[in-house]
Amino acid sequence: MELPVFFSHLAETVAGLVGARRVAFLRISSAGNLVLQREPFGFPAQSPIRSIRIDAKPGGNGIASRVVYRDELDIHDGSFAALDSLWQEHGLRGIRNSIAVSWPAGGRRIGALAAFDSKRGFTNDDAWVLHVAAMATGLVWQYREAEEELDVAVERLEEAMAARRQLLANVASGGDEARRRFASALHDDSLQLLTAAELQLERIRNDSDSKRQSAQLDQLALTIKKVEDSLRRLLTTVSPEALDLTVGLKEAIRDRLATVRGHAGIETDIDLRFPDGLPDGLESIVFKNIAEALTNVQKHSHAARVRVAAAALDGGLVVEVSDDGTGFVVDECMYVPGHLGLLAMKERAQLAGGWCRIVSEPGAGAKVEFWVPTT
Repeated sequence: MELPVFFSHLAETVAGLVGARRVAFLRISSAGNLVLQREPFGFPAQSPIRSIRIDAKPGGNGIASRVVYRDELDIHDGSFAALDSLWQEHGLRGIRNSIAVSWPAGGRRIGALAAFDSKRGFTNDDAWVLHVAAMATGLVWQYREAEEELDVAVERLEEAMAARRQLLANVASGGDEARRRFASALHDDSLQLLTAAELQLERIRNDSDSKRQSAQLDQLALTIKKVEDSLRRLLTTVSPEALDLTVGLKEAIRDRLATVRGHAGIETDIDLRFPDGLPDGLESIVFKNIAEALTNVQKHSHAARVRVAAAALDGGLVVEVSDDGTGFVVDECMYVPGHLGLLAMKERAQLAGGWCRIVSEPGAGAKVEFWVPTT
């Protein structure tokens, strides 16, 4: 419930426990004054208690300071005479008797709990009940403060995460642009020159009469062909639109696995169950993470077998790339300068609103698992 309603109900309950006609919580303001914590019980809407301001500083000698900070309470003939006088000085007329106790919240004093007008007069037992109620309410107050602090922390964390995602998007965009320029130069310059060299070499070979030269030229043509194939594989890997160069996500992954098998002799298992209609951007993230994981397997794992699996899960797509290789210590490899592939996989998944886990240890293979939402 809202705080005013909460304090109104609580004050009414406390009044019933101690036989008081009126009960009020008063808190210490930032200026060091006791002010009303709405809503009191038993006071009319026009009561002066609603605008009361009583000096209550930690080192003060006034009765309010003594009650709040030093727990002074002298009950005589069913009341605390000095406190009765204090209320009257601040406009509360007709007070027959009253008591008040400190209202703590942990190690802080946040105000006082006061009870007014008991038909039988107040006793030390009533003061004890007020102490218990004040301490319990202090715990509620601490909980409320912790909730508010948590809300602020969550809001700041969300803002930080949004800023981080924006930064990652900018970084990713800049990286894609750099790769795009590199891929364009590779395609329009290097590969074109190699094609021209092949054509020129073919003319020279046709004009040559020497069988020895012809054999050498054939060998040179084969070498140029291998270089061209290598550059085309590099073009496929670095291009931000790598999937556009293939027939789709499944086929692109199969082609990448075929490259791993052909170059490293690693046997492959594949189980791809993609939902229909994956967005192009999501397909690109999935392919890049799988390609990065397979590159690590090919370069570093010394594995005999690698498995790639994908399936729909919890409104998204979960992908696993695992191998039976030598493994590694994840924390040691995550931030090695010049080897940011593991970190890049995590960042891509997080940028899409998902997560990425990398599990490995020496001698036990490695597993990269990531999940990204499909909407």
